[in-house]
Amino acid sequence: MLFRREVREARFLSPLQGFAPVVQRVEFRRDPLTGRWSRINLERARRVRQAVGGHPSGLLEESRRGCFFCPENLDRSTPKLPPEFGEERMRRGEAVLFPNLFPFAEFHAVVVLSREHLLPLREFHPGRLGEAVGLSLEYFRRVRGLDPSVGYGMLNWNHLPPAAASIVHPHFQLLMDRTPTFWLEETLRAGRDYRRRRGRNFWLELLREERERGERWIGEGEEVCWLAPFAPQGQNEVWAVFREASCFGEVGEEGVRELAEGLSRVLRGYEELGVETFNLTSFSGPEDGSGRRYHRLSLRVISRPSLRPLYTSDSGFMERFQYEPVVETLPEELAGKLRRVFGG
Repeated sequence: MLFRREVREARFLSPLQGFAPVVQRVEFRRDPLTGRWSRINLERARRVRQAVGGHPSGLLEESRRGCFFCPENLDRSTPKLPPEFGEERMRRGEAVLFPNLFPFAEFHAVVVLSREHLLPLREFHPGRLGEAVGLSLEYFRRVRGLDPSVGYGMLNWNHLPPAAASIVHPHFQLLMDRTPTFWLEETLRAGRDYRRRRGRNFWLELLREERERGERWIGEGEEVCWLAPFAPQGQNEVWAVFREASCFGEVGEEGVRELAEGLSRVLRGYEELGVETFNLTSFSGPEDGSGRRYHRLSLRVISRPSLRPLYTSDSGFMERFQYEPVVETLPEELAGKLRRVFGG
């Protein structure tokens, strides 16, 4: 497996060092499956950002007032499932599932994770996450039972406004589509091509290679492995890759438990790194299991900018238009820090 990287040097006279000559290294990395490039410059993390300091904790607390997802408002403020689901809202422990009021998919649901309006990342413990993930998988199964032609499930989490959450209260967003998203389709296509060329499953090869190398390996269980990707698409990116499951429909109780345990550790590690906001998404193959020969289910997490009244977004022209992200965190360093949280 080829982990391709190129290092180039930018040279200039820096006002930060009395206009002395300086050299900054820019590392270009190519994703070994899709071929997508990313750029890493650790010096950019030190650059001056014109942002207003202070933490908007008061505004976050203010958002509690009238929150649709808080227990006292949820039943009268959130939509109900259609009658064919057999219940108005699905529940498991603290987790509550209902339709998205403003959907962008035929089947688009919200899962509220907790009764609490605001939680530090360390309090997303495995039990709480396991309830929400288990409820999400039950929703996917019910949708498939109603319409087997809806074959692609996606679990997503935007945590807090810098990560595009319109509501502060912690919640997943679940989508079930008839066709894969653009990037999932590209990933599936690349996996099929790899299988045809090499005769092997890329994801199993990746797990073997990364485990042997060790530098980006974070931890593993019987069913789920955790690593920092070679060519990250965002800051502090972490992947969870299932050894056997190619789609959510193939995940059982042990897979849910391991995913919840590992994600809880990642979020605890994020908090230790000073991260407050993040995005999570999934890349689940076709629910009929036809992707098993070339695909494995993965979930991916990236950190987003810190909560400030005025902050610098990490998504600019390179990320939004050129699809070649500029990253300020080194995967190998991130993996070393998170291994400690995983007990490695």
